[in-house]
Amino acid sequence: MNAGMTGHGATTAPARISFDRLVAYSTLQLPLAMAALPVVLNVSHFYGEVVKLSFGIMGAIFIFARIVDAIQDPVIGLISDRFTRRGRRGRLAFVGLMTPFLAGGFYMLFDPPDSILGDHNLMAIWLLAALLLVHLGYSGVSISYHAHGAELTDDYNERTKVTVGREVFGLLGMTLAVVLPTFLTAKLGEANGYAMLGLVFLPIVVLFALPTMIWGGPSVHPPVVHANRNIFITFFAPLKNRLFRRLLLVFIVNGAALGVAVTVMLFYVEHVLQGGKLQAGIILLVYFAAGAASVPAWLLLSRRLGKAVAWFVGMVLTIIAMALAIFVGPGDFVWFLAISVVTGFGIGADYGLPPSILADVINSQEGGDTKGKTGTYFGLWALATKLATAIGAAGSLPVAALLGFNPARGEYSTSALVIVYIAVPVLIKIAAALLIWFIRVEAERGSVHDSLLGRA
Repeated sequence: MNAGMTGHGATTAPARISFDRLVAYSTLQLPLAMAALPVVLNVSHFYGEVVKLSFGIMGAIFIFARIVDAIQDPVIGLISDRFTRRGRRGRLAFVGLMTPFLAGGFYMLFDPPDSILGDHNLMAIWLLAALLLVHLGYSGVSISYHAHGAELTDDYNERTKVTVGREVFGLLGMTLAVVLPTFLTAKLGEANGYAMLGLVFLPIVVLFALPTMIWGGPSVHPPVVHANRNIFITFFAPLKNRLFRRLLLVFIVNGAALGVAVTVMLFYVEHVLQGGKLQAGIILLVYFAAGAASVPAWLLLSRRLGKAVAWFVGMVLTIIAMALAIFVGPGDFVWFLAISVVTGFGIGADYGLPPSILADVINSQEGGDTKGKTGTYFGLWALATKLATAIGAAGSLPVAALLGFNPARGEYSTSALVIVYIAVPVLIKIAAALLIWFIRVEAERGSVHDSLLGRA
């Protein structure tokens, strides 16, 4: 029997994770985050403006790829669980298998062969294949990687240290994702700049994946065994955990606010602030840098007050800052940057705290026979993440068009953008804050209301 295990799979592993082990585990989040943003923001621009692919064809491809992506997440979570039978680093072995798909798919997206540039049918097939490949690689790496992180320790506060440490690298990766496309396309031109982005990504993946794969640390949990052979039942078994259901509800509602804002952000900068691509890049850079800088503060606050309370504080900060943006108008770029710093603090809480709460919930008594099925939980969590973003994105543009912002018809109402970019996300955030105020999402702790008022 392993020295770190006692009877029936209990652990006696040391609670604290050393700093070097934490950094080694966290590095992989940088290329993950760096890949995610360009796939959302830059692919449509590259294939629409540079490749000149039809928007109608692109829309159909994006929808199909997203459907496949959503379906595969729970399957990948189950496969990740099965890899735990290969040893305490089994999930990292699966990460290693999936990383080439992530790197290859990203490179394919931004460097299609010159020989097919004039053929829209072949280009559509190329785009679809690249999207399916990059989604497969991203989901395969992120689900198993995050599940492994949830199993590095069973200590309440150390789990938060794992997630916030990981998100420091994630926010740095997002910063690179903002800076590199802008710099490379300005320096080399659109086509060559995007091709160089795909090429630069390859060594970055290798450089930042190796520390995780080699020194990332073993799981302190025993292998996962699913008793039920019905795959469909196994996929959705975590929903029996009422704390998980509540956490998913808060997470999806809260995430929908970000989905709304991201979709119309560039329109808001151009038409309300009357800025350009450079101003939009600076805003995003400040936003993510503030998020990364805020991570230690959220770690300290969660230790003092609890994770749900700290997350609630982050929501309230974001609500106040975004509400103040109503008073910002043309030329108020500096004021909006100040608001972006505060909302960046809020995104630090949104990224760092919920996965740590999830790790506690997975191993709580509330889970019953799903306790410890980490990969399956994170498969559904990844699905919920994409659902939250999709809900926000799907609702924002139709609402903006209804209110008078529709470039296709020559309608450019700035008040519509203010409503969609500011008022709607604020209302959604308020709903999320009210939910977490009244309902309990943490294992062995009360709601935020109970925690702050000192009730049992």
